[in-house]
Amino acid sequence: MSIGTYWTDFISLIFPELCLACQKPLPKGNKYICPSCHYNLPKANTYQDERNLFKDKFEGIVPIKDVLVYTYFIKDGIMQKVLHELKYNDNPDIGEVFGRWYGHELLLNGFSDSFDCIVPVPLHPKKIKSRGYNQAAAFGRGLSEVLNADLLDHALVKTENIDSQTKKDKVSRILSVCQLFKFSGSDDIHGKKVLLVDDVLTTGSTLIACAQVLSEQSLESLSIAVLSGVK
Repeated sequence: MSIGTYWTDFISLIFPELCLACQKPLPKGNKYICPSCHYNLPKANTYQDERNLFKDKFEGIVPIKDVLVYTYFIKDGIMQKVLHELKYNDNPDIGEVFGRWYGHELLLNGFSDSFDCIVPVPLHPKKIKSRGYNQAAAFGRGLSEVLNADLLDHALVKTENIDSQTKKDKVSRILSVCQLFKFSGSDDIHGKKVLLVDDVLTTGSTLIACAQVLSEQSLESLSIAVLSGVK
């Protein structure tokens, strides 16, 4: 064992990395979530549902093949803590790790050849500058590594930086964001199986706006995957 490894192990004894969810020290080899909290992630398993309630948010508005939700978002639960760390504590690696986890789950459930490319919901350049990264792109990067699909993180562009939409109803949110996104033309997605990804699905207004832009590109299919969804 090298001196560097001894030093790292010594530091970890004094300042152990803690599980984001339960705040207990992480066993060696684990990242962000301890085995117990990982086992207890509130997985949505939407690909198993005969009726996917998340898909209902898009019915009659924009054609979506699959709506894949990794976990349920529960107030004060594991995923609220994970998402806060991902978005506000300069840690995009969390998104990549969760993307790889979900990618492996999708592989095991029949999605090995389902997507040619992955398109993240974009942030406005001002938001990227202040945060330093796009958390949806981080999640998409993890998915792309496992699913062997190209990550096209500049395919969509957000043209305006608007205030939070959380206090508006679904119709108002859709109307307010429908003109905020455009296709950049930097990538050819014509005839491809596209997976649109984001970190959280609430009313679906942002994803609907992005899906409408993508659907104008004559795709073979358009699906959606999110890290966490609000019932």
